[in-house]
Amino acid sequence: MVRSSYCWMVLAASVLPAILGCDTTGSHHADGPPKSVELQIKDFKGIMDTVASHRGKVVVMDAWSTQCAPCMQEFPKLVALHHKYPERVACISLSMDYEGLGKPEDQRAKVLEFLRSQDATFDNLLSSEPSDDLYAKFKLPSIPAVFVYDQKGQLAQRFDSTHGKFTYQDVEKKVGELVGKL
Repeated sequence: MVRSSYCWMVLAASVLPAILGCDTTGSHHADGPPKSVELQIKDFKGIMDTVASHRGKVVVMDAWSTQCAPCMQEFPKLVALHHKYPERVACISLSMDYEGLGKPEDQRAKVLEFLRSQDATFDNLLSSEPSDDLYAKFKLPSIPAVFVYDQKGQLAQRFDSTHGKFTYQDVEKKVGELVGKL
């Protein structure tokens, strides 16, 4: 009797939320079913093609790594920005975790685990090129770095260490200016 009551309680706890439409993931999505967190591995051209695919929206691309504590501390602000302007701003995370040793896929699980912990349901990219090569192509001294593109796909502003210390308040101010032009 105790065993069957326990089984019914377990069944009810697992089935009722689905029947009632409750979100048990901790993340509420009013615009339909929860979106999954995915990670695509792309080279520089593929990264830039992803930016270009969002023409018509302001694009915020955050370059980061799981080895960069400041990057990981700021990452939730990218997620918040994504939720603030879901129709007008496209957020992209660009992981620079692949350093050229082994294969980019070797970094996939670690990066995806972090992205899932942040509920990063936007475009998440992992560079297939070694990070040093990507730094050179972006003419980037270090991360964290945030690239803000206007609705035409042109780089409107880059935030990185060459321009002094920046915060996501600075990024959001620039995004607000661009969104205001819509």
